[in-house]
Parts: sequence; structure tokens; C-alpha cells
Amino acid sequence: WRVAGLREGLDATVLYVDELALGQAHQAYRLVTNSLSMSTTAFDARRYMKLYVYLPVAVHPDLRRALVISYGVGSTAKALTETRSLQSIDVVDISRDVLELSAVAFPDPGENPLDDPRVTVHVEDGRYFLQTTDKTFDLITGEPPPPQIATVVNLYTREYFQRMYDRLNEGGFVTYWLPLHSLSDASAKAVIRAFLDVFPDASLWHGRRDDLMLVGSRNAGGPPSVDWFERQWRDPRIADEMKSVGLERPEQLGALFIGDAEFLERLTRDAPPLVDDFPKRILPGSARGQRSSTL
Repeated sequence: WRVAGLREGLDATVLYVDELALGQAHQAYRLVTNSLSMSTTAFDARRYMKLYVYLPVAVHPDLRRALVISYGVGSTAKALTETRSLQSIDVVDISRDVLELSAVAFPDPGENPLDDPRVTVHVEDGRYFLQTTDKTFDLITGEPPPPQIATVVNLYTREYFQRMYDRLNEGGFVTYWLPLHSLSDASAKAVIRAFLDVFPDASLWHGRRDDLMLVGSRNAGGPPSVDWFERQWRDPRIADEMKSVGLERPEQLGALFIGDAEFLERLTRDAPPLVDDFPKRILPGSARGQRSSTL
């Protein structure tokens, strides 16, 4: 590894490292904040982070307005800017330093998603933004840090998911990270139960290894036509990247499905939801992968 970017900000020390093969060949960039690895541009991480966009684009009839909360290395935002149908994209992150250092991951002119004219950047707390904005969206997606980090647990609670639902247009989708590697069984079920309480049509999808995706909608219709579902593979701006992360065919997207709302209801029938008043339903033993979920 070599240091590719460093910023000692007011709220965090933000570091980008360049991961090298044999000490020379660039493999990926990794974002580290306060000594905790947060995200990477490696192909398998891009796979699950871009899935937050690829799936709703495949099934939503007319995505126009999107919101991503927690920018990370920008993979999800990049998938949004590569989607032609989107007219506006709002990016919310609490760290100005994370946003500004993202240029490390996108060194080529015109590649940084934050430079896209459709993008509006908000340096703001995600919950506060949802509570105060008057905007509504067809897609809201997010991948905050793992919930054991101080204050982050409140980005996984039922109240937070309700705020996302309230900002959705009719038929809109929410896609959200479920990091099983950082959760015990009880903690994972508490998050799923909170999500299911707000999104009765919730479903669970595979991303990579223990990185799963929760999907919910505000009364989405369906299903789309086969031609509509497959159109991303005909778009040269998107198809090459989808293939590079292992989604060579449209059928592979559907194969990532794990379970529908009925499955999640059975799974969490006896689980109390994660709520603001009971944040310790994320068990302390879940931290840093201890007692990781076997769901």
C-alpha cells in the first residue's frame, strides 16, 4: 500500500491508500477514516455498491430523481451518474473531507460523479436532511458505516427508515446496506424487522459474501417487461462496468434474490425492531465482526 491522499479534518482523519500488486501495479483505492477501513474501489465492492442502483433501474419504469446518503468512495454515485434517465441526483455526506478527497478515486477528467451537472452535494447529517428537505425521490440509497460506530446506529432504525419512506415518490425504491459481517444474528434481525415495519414489501438480496441489500418500495407496481429489465446491458456506458463486476447477463441480477417479505416476516417474527429508544438492540458483541451473523 502507499498513501494516495490524507486529510486531517475537524471530525475525522481521512486517508486514501493505493493498493498495489507486487509493489507496483494499481489494484484499488481504499478509504480509511479514523483508522477504520470504510470502503474500497475493488471490483467486488463495486459490485454490491452499484447493485443499489442497477436493481431499481431494472424494475422502476421511470427513475428521474435519486438521493444517495453516505458517499464513501463514490461507486454508488457513479452508477447513478451513468444512468441516463436521471434528471437530478442529490449526494449527502456529513464529511466535507470525504467528498473532497474522492478526486483520488477519480483522477481522470470528467470521471468524478460529483462533477456531473445533475449532482447537488449537501454536507449534512443524513437524518437531518431527510427531516428538513422538501424534495422527494424515485430512489433513495445509502451505505452508512457499520452501526456499532457512535451515532451511526440511528441510520439503521425504524424511525430513520420511516423518514426515507416519507421522502419517496409513489412507486419509488429504497436500497440499503445490511452488513452481516458486522452483526450478530439478533442485531441483523433487529435491523431487518425495523425495515420491514416501514416497507411491507421488503426483500433481501445478495451483494457479495456478507454484504447484503435490503430493498423496499412505496407501493411499487410491476413487473417490468423483459425488454425494460435488460436495457442496462444494451447501454455501453453501463454494460462494460456491469460485466467487469460479474453481472454479465440480466439473469444474474435476478439470481441475487434471497427472500421476499413473507420470508423476512418468518425470519424476524420474534425479533424486536431496532428503534431510536433502544439502540443497544445492536449488540456490543457485533462490533468488528465478532459473533457475526449466520443468517
